[in-house]
Parts: sequence; C-alpha cells; structure tokens
Amino acid sequence: MFYVDYLEFFGLKDYPFRLTPDTKYFYPSYTHKAVLHILTYALERGDGFLVVVGEPGVGKTMLLRYLLNKIDSKYQTAFLLTPSLSPIELLQALLEDLGLDCNKSSKELLLRYFKDYLISLSRKDQQLLLVIDEAQNLPEDTLEELRLLSNLETEDRKLLQIILAGQLHLKHKLSSLKLSQLFQRITIWEELQPLSIDEIKKYILFRLSIAGANDIWIDNSSFKLIKFFTKGLPRLINKLMDRILLFAAAQGDRYISPSLVYAAFETFTPKTFKLFNKLRFYFYQILPIFN
Repeated sequence: MFYVDYLEFFGLKDYPFRLTPDTKYFYPSYTHKAVLHILTYALERGDGFLVVVGEPGVGKTMLLRYLLNKIDSKYQTAFLLTPSLSPIELLQALLEDLGLDCNKSSKELLLRYFKDYLISLSRKDQQLLLVIDEAQNLPEDTLEELRLLSNLETEDRKLLQIILAGQLHLKHKLSSLKLSQLFQRITIWEELQPLSIDEIKKYILFRLSIAGANDIWIDNSSFKLIKFFTKGLPRLINKLMDRILLFAAAQGDRYISPSLVYAAFETFTPKTFKLFNKLRFYFYQILPIFN
C-alpha cells in the first residue's frame, strides 16, 4: 500500500492520535472525570497519600498531566516517570526535578536539604505535590522511604502530598505486610476503567474535532470493531486510529468502514496472530454476542 501523510488529505492541523500525553486532547470519560474530581477533593482536604491504578494504556499519565495543569497555584509539583530507584536515587531525582541541588554527599544531607525546602514552601503558604507514575516499579524500600518523607508536616497540614499511579498490581504490592504502615496512610484508592462503546465514539470524534477534522465519516459498526480490537484502552485506540487514517488517506477515502478498520489492525499485529485475528473477525461478523 502507498502511504501518505494524512494531515493534508483530511485538512488536519495536528495529528489527533499521537501517543504523547497532550492535555488539550484530554477526554473526560465517566471514570476519568470521577477520578479527577476525587483527586482534586482529596488534595484540597490535605490527604497525604493517594493511589490511582489501571491497565496499561488506560490514560493514567494523561489524567495526571491534566490534573497538574489545573491544580491550585499554592502547589509546587514534581513528576517522576522513572521510578525504579533506590531511596537515595529517588531523593536525587526529586530534587533535580524541582531544580534544586541534588549532589549532596549523603542521604542525610539530601533529606535535610529537602526538609528545609518544604519548610520554605510552607512559610510562603505553599506545599509540594509529588506524582510518581509507573509506581509499581518502585522497590519496597523506596516506597517505605516515601512513607517516611510523608511524616514531614506542621501542626495543621502536610508539607508533602503524594500521588502514586501504576498498573493494577500496584495495589497488591502496597498491601504487602512489609508496607503495612504505608498502606494504612493511603486515603484514596481509585481505578481507571477502559472506555465504553459510547465513550469510544465520543473520544474519537472529540480528538478529530480538536485537530480540525470536519469531513471524516465513521460507520457505527467501525466503532464497535475498534472497541473489539482495543478493549476500550485509549492508547490502543490512538494507535489503531492513526493507522486507519493513514490507510484511508492512501486510498483517497474519507469514509471509515469496518473492512478498513480490520485492514489497519492487521498491519501492526504480529504474524503469529494473523490466523487468530482472522477467526476473531469472522466470529465478530457472524455472532451477535460479539457485537
């Protein structure tokens, strides 16, 4: 197949299904909106530890980025994306993200420096919000270090609030006996859910609209097939839709049919699964239970 850049063909001003967490494309599904409201309320209440879990690709990073963009100006924020860190490496990464000196000679000096920074924020009526994504990769001793850091507080409020986000087994990890004290401090447990079929339709049309699309037509059966192939996970929807638009532009077609969806899906499926996916598609077409 001859591939073309579909921006010009569809008259788009941007690629609507990029995988980067661009918050202008944040679509507030029912659960995403609910989790956002709960996190905002818990932060305003002063809760110290909050946890958000979900399947890979469900939109945790996008939601957290959106939250940080909308958060009250009283917060200084730090966002860590590489959490497979020892306790001292965590402190160094945190200080570096805040633009502070992270080259202290010992953990004790790092802790003292960090505590002084939190106190200086408190004097300005500010506090620090630390967000750690992919937190299921944190070693247990580093998670315990976070609990110790959360002890930093004044008489009436926390100096540090922490949001841990990760895959579903993060909750199991945090409930281990070794981390029981940390587990007891977690006040909010929220799980993001994949998009429903109705939300998938709105999600796709929303992103196309933001990118400037006005004459792309998508068959209702195509939305069902996208749901079938992606399980409602935004990251997979983005990957598939990007390929679909590429195929459509190559064919000079502004109509997205189920056959086009399937053809696009096949191109990034490993060869060992070709037959399996053809059978899935066959049963999807002939059995109402799959629709």
